[in-house]
Amino acid sequence: MLNLKNISLQFDEKLSAIRSYDVERSELTHEYREQLDKMKILDPARNEKLPPYSGAKFLEPGKLIHTFPFNWKNRLESMKWVDSVLSGIPVGAVDGSQIYSDKNYEIPLAVIQISRIFNRHTSDRDYSQDTDVIIITPDEFEAASVYAFGTEYIDACRFSMECEGSIRLMNEHKSIFVMLDGALILSHINVLNKNIREIYIKAITKLLESSEKTRNPVIGFIDTTMPRDITLMMHFLFGLKKSKLSDTHLFSNMLWGERTAAFLCDRDDRRGDEARSVLDNYGRFNNEIAFCYMMLSNGLPARVEFPAWVHREGSLDKIADIIRAQCVIRGNYPDILMRAHDVAVIRTNEHGLFYGMLENFCRINGIKINKSSKDFHKRIH
Repeated sequence: MLNLKNISLQFDEKLSAIRSYDVERSELTHEYREQLDKMKILDPARNEKLPPYSGAKFLEPGKLIHTFPFNWKNRLESMKWVDSVLSGIPVGAVDGSQIYSDKNYEIPLAVIQISRIFNRHTSDRDYSQDTDVIIITPDEFEAASVYAFGTEYIDACRFSMECEGSIRLMNEHKSIFVMLDGALILSHINVLNKNIREIYIKAITKLLESSEKTRNPVIGFIDTTMPRDITLMMHFLFGLKKSKLSDTHLFSNMLWGERTAAFLCDRDDRRGDEARSVLDNYGRFNNEIAFCYMMLSNGLPARVEFPAWVHREGSLDKIADIIRAQCVIRGNYPDILMRAHDVAVIRTNEHGLFYGMLENFCRINGIKINKSSKDFHKRIH
């Protein structure tokens, strides 16, 4: 049981450290925003002044902030606008969930489930949803040379399945906008073992190739994120103090629906000067992932990532409107992604159902399975 009294005492003891962090962030935000005035109009020619691994590079010329004037007076009017944007527009989404191997059961088995959602937004309800599920067995863990009761391999396999699901949507529909709940720039994999990293790299490059070949945009939507790509670029451009200020705090004063211009990502997530950035592993796509920020809530802006060809072909404004419309439906989060989540998610009580099925399967087939005594006592209390 969490000791709330001691936690309260710890909060009092750490007040100064927490407050100083907030003060420093506010001061840095003010300092960096003052320099944003020099970026009101963007010119990609300024990229010549930026070194490699500069965080970001200019892609979309013109205004830094693209406004979104709207005059809806009520929900009905906003939904009319949503209909005008989405009517006849095919949008898809993929999400996944998993059950990790449990040490309380002797046999390491994991489950991965992904969902695929398609919605053409037509009056005849051209809508479909489907799921794929796999069980990962002990021999697969061994072949991958991974710890069977860890999470990293399962997470990588789930991401690979989500990419395959997205590719399937692109191949099944001549024209579609596919949304992923997560990033296209996978910085977190830099700390993983090589065999795990390779699963991610193979999956993301195959997805980017399919998106390019079919000309169907893949859109990574990241609701909560703290990257420092543009702030690092500003450090190089304006000689600002290198800081941990996130891009999302820098643009937290945008109004609902507004977006930044599109930038190319040149993230410096190297672990040491001789190391490679994650984008260095993307082959010909290493300089081809673009991003922008969009204000879609009352908090920090979301980050939207997409192949750079999407901007070059003039589709970014359309994608921005699709995302805005999706967020009006659900309330600050894309409806299509929430639908994918609701279909894919494996709920806590369903974990118990899975292990009940496992026990029954082992009993029928004469397979001995030993369970943890500690887990038994935890379940009855």
